[in-house]
Amino acid sequence: MTGQRHPGLERFAAEITARLGFRVDQQNEDQVDQILRRRLEKTGCCTIEEYLAGFQDAKSAEKELREIALDLTVPETYFFRHPEHFQALIEVALPERMKAREASRRLNMLSAGCASGEEAYSLAAAVAGVAGLKDWDVHIRGIDINPHLMKKASQGRYSAWSLRGLSEAQRATHFRLEGDVYLLDASLLSAVHFESRNLLDDDVRFWQPDFFDVIFCRNVMIYFSSSAIRALAERLTRSLAPGGFLFLGPSETLRGVSPEFHLRHTHGAFYYQRRALHEPILPATEIPQARGRAHAGPVPAPQEESGAAWSSAIADSSNRIAALAHRADRRADKRSEVKTPTSFTGPAFPAEQDLKDVHDLLRQERFEDALKAIHALPAQGSADSDTLLLQAVILANQGELSQAEQICGQLLARDELRPGAHYLMAVCQERRDDHLSAAEHDQTAIYLEPAFAMPHLHLGLLARRLGDLQTARRELGGALVMLEREEASRILLFGGGFTREALMRFCQAQLDRCGGSR
Repeated sequence: MTGQRHPGLERFAAEITARLGFRVDQQNEDQVDQILRRRLEKTGCCTIEEYLAGFQDAKSAEKELREIALDLTVPETYFFRHPEHFQALIEVALPERMKAREASRRLNMLSAGCASGEEAYSLAAAVAGVAGLKDWDVHIRGIDINPHLMKKASQGRYSAWSLRGLSEAQRATHFRLEGDVYLLDASLLSAVHFESRNLLDDDVRFWQPDFFDVIFCRNVMIYFSSSAIRALAERLTRSLAPGGFLFLGPSETLRGVSPEFHLRHTHGAFYYQRRALHEPILPATEIPQARGRAHAGPVPAPQEESGAAWSSAIADSSNRIAALAHRADRRADKRSEVKTPTSFTGPAFPAEQDLKDVHDLLRQERFEDALKAIHALPAQGSADSDTLLLQAVILANQGELSQAEQICGQLLARDELRPGAHYLMAVCQERRDDHLSAAEHDQTAIYLEPAFAMPHLHLGLLARRLGDLQTARRELGGALVMLEREEASRILLFGGGFTREALMRFCQAQLDRCGGSR
């Protein structure tokens, strides 16, 4: 945008964040400025004061906010978008919830931020395909802040573009073509109830405790501020039954937001399951002591292998990983706003200077001295999650991989959403030739932190050794770009003693061996 921004932009942005939860930053403030100018013109208001005064009336404010929300969001959706989510729903989530609800034989499902209804109806179609649910009472709700979209959804009339993810057989099963419009089958049309609702409105009658069995809330949090993300996550957690399932968009995570979920990864999809009632978040226990001295950085020696199992496992997520990579900067900036609650990391933290001393010893590859410095910390400080991860890195560099893996296991039991622990676990498991588990942890680290270069590099090396050159080129190429802007502290921690420049040269050499180029 050229020219000066509207002088009332800051106040308008504050209203958007407070009432809708949408974040306004350098990435979208030009868009918000344009929206403000359009809304002033549309409402006939001459000043920002006059315009914002209209927000004092509840009905006027609600109507205006919905128009703003429509301008700020991109309601891009179609039937069975991200089909891997629906495969996980049918084969994992629904069977588990059917066991849990056997007594009542009732399931409640929610599509939050469902736009024009394609996602909600996809849930209904998935349920209809599960034979065991024929005589169950299944309730599906679709909610969105925009009433125009809710009206469209309730009509069940769609263009061919909304059906682009369906096969001809699926189209014939669920739709009837009338001219150039596809009419949804009446059985699916009646299976979903739609209503207009702001996700930030904490209506206790709607958000009943432990009510929903499955919630799809995909590509909603990407628009929200950190405080709104937390508020929404708390609401979703409260209303999701223990053991219930939450599906987020591929570029959204609960990392640093909620400890109340297990991260699941099946069918090439990441999703969440609420912890069982009163299930504890396990603390780390005994800290193993180092014994050996053998240096073992995170870049292992090549082993030429191949296998169909590897190709099958890695192919499911390679495209998703590539799609995530271009969002890395935005994701990293957004998540840096969301601070991990102190309950994630234990009751006490080591002094900053103490950890600086340990990092200095690590930089000098004085591993035993670094471990001694950690062991000299107060008991609570040495049990801090960041300190434990640092200890695991040092142990891995000494060749004590089983001890490093043990600590990583403790860290992931405490908090499953730590990308560094997943990456280090991948290195440990690759060293004992468990390549599929190593790839799984690399993929998880990438999902949690797409801008983290090392799991991309490690996954690329695994793929190259096992003959999947397409994935190898994709991951190594992404790693090479990310290494240029990787934080120096993370290079120190996970780079195995190599400098940024050395890692980039190594990565380029491996990419060349795969027939790729930067």
